[in-house]
Amino acid sequence: MIPLYPHKPIASLNSLAKALGTTSDTLSNLTANSDKYFYLTKVINKPDGSVRNTYDVKPELKKFHERINTFFLKQVKYPNFLHGSLKGKDYISNTKEHTNKKVVISTDVSNFFPSISKKTIHEVWVGVFNFSHTVADCLSELVTHKGFLVQGSKVSSYLANLVLWGRESKLVCFFNKKGYVYTRYVDDITISCDRNLTKIEIADITSQVYAMLKSIDVAPNRKKYAVMTNGNSQSVHRLNVNRSVPTMSKSERAKIKSAVFECESKAAENRGTHEYIKLYNQTMGRVNSMKRLHSDLGDKLISRLKCVKPTP
Repeated sequence: MIPLYPHKPIASLNSLAKALGTTSDTLSNLTANSDKYFYLTKVINKPDGSVRNTYDVKPELKKFHERINTFFLKQVKYPNFLHGSLKGKDYISNTKEHTNKKVVISTDVSNFFPSISKKTIHEVWVGVFNFSHTVADCLSELVTHKGFLVQGSKVSSYLANLVLWGRESKLVCFFNKKGYVYTRYVDDITISCDRNLTKIEIADITSQVYAMLKSIDVAPNRKKYAVMTNGNSQSVHRLNVNRSVPTMSKSERAKIKSAVFECESKAAENRGTHEYIKLYNQTMGRVNSMKRLHSDLGDKLISRLKCVKPTP
């Protein structure tokens, strides 16, 4: 249940520099100026009125983020209840854990990444990796921007999986004993059960999840909180979970069919344009995702798309 880093901990900055393939002076300079290497790439206005900022990192620091991923974050053995940005895991694997349940409870976190402080990241390096506080200080500075985690950097998703490491593992063990299934896909938390739950049990589950989030100073998005019983429509990540396997809604399938038809309609005159190539690739990606849930329909749509491939 607890994330496990299977290698020896790092105790000194010299050892950290060696592990990252650099010198202590270079590491010190990067740490002192880390904020300068982050830059804003996209501002997304979300339907609820909030804003999501996405960042990238300049090459001087990005190569060290890649090494931090390779040598540290990708080495961790992550618990099965985590599904975000991990090998062999995604939103569909997360959804499959909650099919054909009597009750499904879902919630997510408001502004998850920018709410994760450098202090919380420091606790990850010390608690999960058992690195010294000096090493944890350095790494925390390298992976955060102005004191917080940002969405878009190579290290952010892995660290987001680890920020609740001790608290989350204890809660999942407790939930398992109660017969509840708990999963987290980045900032989306889902709990389900094979039996009907009382209002008191649902309130207790919710309060414990909210208390866990509060422990690292992140807040739940109460607007997205939902309790779904099997007598009504149940969905996780916009996939239907009322039956034994997740399915895509009819309306979503219809939208994907329309996108394929749009490609066919525009192919005659636009197959070499940037706009068509972008539309084609986006549509093929949507069809491939649908194929994992609806294989026959997916195969038919892929065959149609192959007939209207973009020209060089």
